[in-house]
Amino acid sequence: MLTLRSIAALGMSGLLSLLVAVDAASDQASSDSREYPSFKQLWSDLTLGVGLLAVDYPHYPGSPQSDTLVAPLPYLEYEGDWLSIDRDGIQASLFKTDRAKLDISISGSLPVNNDDDRLREGMDDLELILEVGPELEFILAQWGAHNLELHLPLRAALELDPSNGIEPVGWVFDPRLHYEWRAQSTEFEIDLGAYSADQEYNQLLYGVSPAFATLERPAYRAQSGLVGYRFSTTLQYDVGAWSLLAYARYMDLGASKNKLSPLFVDDTYTLVGIGAIWRFKYAHSD
Repeated sequence: MLTLRSIAALGMSGLLSLLVAVDAASDQASSDSREYPSFKQLWSDLTLGVGLLAVDYPHYPGSPQSDTLVAPLPYLEYEGDWLSIDRDGIQASLFKTDRAKLDISISGSLPVNNDDDRLREGMDDLELILEVGPELEFILAQWGAHNLELHLPLRAALELDPSNGIEPVGWVFDPRLHYEWRAQSTEFEIDLGAYSADQEYNQLLYGVSPAFATLERPAYRAQSGLVGYRFSTTLQYDVGAWSLLAYARYMDLGASKNKLSPLFVDDTYTLVGIGAIWRFKYAHSD
């Protein structure tokens, strides 16, 4: 599964960010101009750019097959009173103290054409999935340029089906320890945690209904619980108008609740990606 801190999710973050910014501008334009920024002010507060990503990723956790994606993406940064948008996605400061804050967590996974997946051949495709929900963040320690935090996100999973629209497909819980180090032009992050999902979401990944059962792929009803333990790291280096990024994510699926699924073969998950962003408009540069 891909997080917005990963290179692969950066494209979805940029597209979703554009939609949120436009919607916010529309709401603000219809309100009292003395309290809300105008379109001109909103435009002035935006940083815009374009990027390119390349990511190699397994079809889903437990799949023995992988794909490589190379794609352009839009990039947007915005800093408002309570809403901010940057390379980490959309962040809304719903609640904040010196040691804790309530934020919005967004993640997702890329679609899989089951005709290209040997284990899922003949089954329904896995469509683009967007995960959205609240995230509680606690600062555990700070020293110099170093931060150690505990992140507790609970996200609703939404399948973006071109035929049926947006459909809820379950919930995921992704608690993790988050370490970050920030210098003038460099950022380095490490996340260590566990990824779990409810029965409905795991059924989407690992379940086999009787209609799709074969001799090699018996019917299977998925269980709720652990998908796997995860470790990820992100490196960003800024030079001029450019940001260069690298991302890697590894998951140990050995303790997965659904290892008995005929769709579960590989007990490791490795994703790697690189990306570059070029900013052509900076906030307040008009």
